Amino acid sequence: MKSRVVLLAGPGGSGKSTIAELLSQQNGYKLLDGDQEDSEFFPNGCQWFPQNLDLLKKAHQKIFLKTKQLVDLGKFVVVDYVIFGDYISYFNVFKDSFGSDLKIAILFPSNSETIKRDLRRDNWTTGPVRIAAVRSELYKIKNQIGAENFIDTSNESPAETLKKYFQTF
Repeated sequence: MKSRVVLLAGPGGSGKSTIAELLSQQNGYKLLDGDQEDSEFFPNGCQWFPQNLDLLKKAHQKIFLKTKQLVDLGKFVVVDYVIFGDYISYFNVFKDSFGSDLKIAILFPSNSETIKRDLRRDNWTTGPVRIAAVRSELYKIKNQIGAENFIDTSNESPAETLKKYFQTF
C-alpha cells in the first residue's frame, strides 16, 4: 500500500535527497526539502545548537504544516530532512496526524560509507563530526522509532534501496 507521507531522515550523506528524488520522479511523490524549509529559521545553519531548540521546533512545525497542506490537496509527499534534535516530537506529530498513512525511513549506512558519500556530494557537506553526532542521536532513539525503520544502505545503489524498501510505492 502506498503511504501518503514518507519521512526520510538520517545523517547528511546517507542518501535522503537521492531516494526522495527517485520517489518523486518514479512514484509521483511531491518532494518537500526540509533543509530548504528550515533555512528561513537558520540561514547560516547551526540548527543543532541547544540554544536554537525553540527555532528548531518552529521549523519542524512549518515542515509539518506544509506536508499536511499538500496531503489535504490530495498529494503524496516525501519529506527529505536531517531533522536535528527533538526527533521524537517531530516524528510523533506526523504519526498523530497521518497514522498508518505514514512511513518513516531512517537511512543509516555505516559511518564510513556515510562519510564517503558526504565527501562525494556536489553541494555542501556535513563533515565527519556532525555525521557521527546525528548517527549517535538517532541510534539512541532506535527502539522508540522502531528498528525496522532503520535502513542500512551501505552496499546498495539508490535504485537498489528504492526497489528493496520502497517497492510497494
